[in-house]
Amino acid sequence: MRSIEPHQAAIAVDLGATNIRAGLVREDGQILSLLIAPTPPHPEDADVILRSLESLIARAVSATGMPPVAGMGISTAGPVDLQKGAVVNPPNIPLPFIPLAEPLGERFGLPVRFMNDCHAGARGEAAFGCGRGVENFVYLTISTGIGAGVYEQGRLLFGEDGNFAEVGHFVVETTWNLPCGCGGTGHWEGCGSGRFIPAFFLEWCRSSNHRSPFRNLSDAAAIFAAAAGGDPVAGEFVSELGKVEARGISLLIAAYDPSLIVIDGSVARNNWHIFETSVLPHVRSVSGKIPQMRLSPLGGNAPLLGAAWSVFDRTPVP
Repeated sequence: MRSIEPHQAAIAVDLGATNIRAGLVREDGQILSLLIAPTPPHPEDADVILRSLESLIARAVSATGMPPVAGMGISTAGPVDLQKGAVVNPPNIPLPFIPLAEPLGERFGLPVRFMNDCHAGARGEAAFGCGRGVENFVYLTISTGIGAGVYEQGRLLFGEDGNFAEVGHFVVETTWNLPCGCGGTGHWEGCGSGRFIPAFFLEWCRSSNHRSPFRNLSDAAAIFAAAAGGDPVAGEFVSELGKVEARGISLLIAAYDPSLIVIDGSVARNNWHIFETSVLPHVRSVSGKIPQMRLSPLGGNAPLLGAAWSVFDRTPVP
């Protein structure tokens, strides 16, 4: 990596299943510009994604006073292939292969650091959030999908191809055997993520003979709003959902033995009061010791900040 001068910025890119984001971030974590756009919902090919990202990056860069740019950090929903700098068969984006690192690096003439969004989120927390100074912690995102990034003895774990801690595919239920986007059943993501909570709710209503209060159920937010408003069916479902989310977190504790779990993602951030009352009290540990569980203080920007920090940090990415 080339030398980095003080006050340089990094282009940070975050490709999610719901939104794409691009911005300029300084080494101290100050976000100089940030633009957000919907991820193309039914892209014909990877070029559709790339054109959207290129446009957003160019607009984000032009929106600032153009500080020197040291490089580009890319955070993306997985699975990823680190060697190819690409997304491979993502369950929440309907494309088999999305190359990112090489085409974006060539388009903007910059060195690129590339990783999945949960690893980037963990890096963001380690650099700027409540993971600072913590040797063993897990960054957990519960959003459109579910995933994690793990720090062990101060080192971020990547796995063989860069997909370590795909915890959304832990099996957490066998009662409904709900389908996951990956093709499996009973997975945490397949019932506890924003994308699949509505289907879980409808199947729960059907199997328990509850009548849905919704004429048309569009998203998980409607269920949480109905529960907060006192609807008894939505409230009972949220209690059941809380137990399922807690099973996933309990499995995460059993697998990684962290001292801290930093929880992020739109489902968690927008409903933290429900997590505090209906999820966290049901979390269990084999050892009996429950780690600290905290909401990310970075306002949903942990993956973006982690992508930027990877440009400045000399720690190698496999």
